[in-house]
Amino acid sequence: MTALGSVVVQTVLLLTGLVVVQGDTQVGCVFGGSCVLPCRLQPNSDMIFDWVKISGMKLQVHSYYNHRDQLEYQDPLYKGRTSLFHDQISGGNASLRLARVNLQDQGRYLCHTSISEYNQVTFVTLTAPVARVDIRLVNNTVTCKSGGIYPRPQLTWSVSPRPATVLQNTTEVHEDDQGLYDISGSLRTVYNYTESNYSCSVQNEHSARKAMMRPHPPMHSAPKSEVLLSCNATGLDDITWTFNHDQTILRRQAGQEKVVETEWQQHVRDLSESGSLLLYVTSSAQSEGTYRCTLRYADEEDVTHIELKILEDPIEAQFQSLPA
Repeated sequence: MTALGSVVVQTVLLLTGLVVVQGDTQVGCVFGGSCVLPCRLQPNSDMIFDWVKISGMKLQVHSYYNHRDQLEYQDPLYKGRTSLFHDQISGGNASLRLARVNLQDQGRYLCHTSISEYNQVTFVTLTAPVARVDIRLVNNTVTCKSGGIYPRPQLTWSVSPRPATVLQNTTEVHEDDQGLYDISGSLRTVYNYTESNYSCSVQNEHSARKAMMRPHPPMHSAPKSEVLLSCNATGLDDITWTFNHDQTILRRQAGQEKVVETEWQQHVRDLSESGSLLLYVTSSAQSEGTYRCTLRYADEEDVTHIELKILEDPIEAQFQSLPA
């Protein structure tokens, strides 16, 4: 190979608006996924080109000559993760597909050839979007968590109507061994079930997601009876019912039939179109606890939180279940 050419094609394709400006070609990749680094060369009967990372230490990424891939000198960081569009190379397409993208892949890449007078530079940026936000109520503390995010996220709370009883709001951010960020926040309050709805948003410059929790007044039931746990869904919503936060009762994806977990099949009597769950409860040891109806949308999760108490005295249970 000859020395790198002096002329660089400088075109940027901004992901947000497809706006062309001066600079490198920018490609945004999602952590763990695949992305394509574009390169268009003058077609030639004997295509020869290299992909090299030129940020920091120069790394050999992928080479092609003699009508096949040449990976003898490929840096181990890229082993098994690069590929070309072989059926399009004869037409001048030297683009590189990079798989299982990680934070080390960020930087500038040079696509160059000894035959063409042009070399092309691509700048790779990476994001790990906010995929899920988990909001919970335990005792008097509302917690909010999300993880596997890049760049560094922020967390904000919204309480409506805002009570005068909020005592403490704390947020912690940690970086894991892959360079991704986990974030958690807690909001401690003198809690009243009928007082407020709680909303938590996690966002960075590339993505955002919100979780809202709607606390339901506590419910009471006698053992070995049916109880209706309310939810406000539509037939087009993705819905999940859980018990004590982490145990799945059932799921229903938009437009599909519900799927009930095996251990709950003897307890689930019905799931209404609105997502309300008709449940057969047994003893306090088996059925008493926290039930959550979670509706998932494109960028939001809506949680209905219900505390169910099983009253062994049927007279007390009947009294407690009467409207206030």
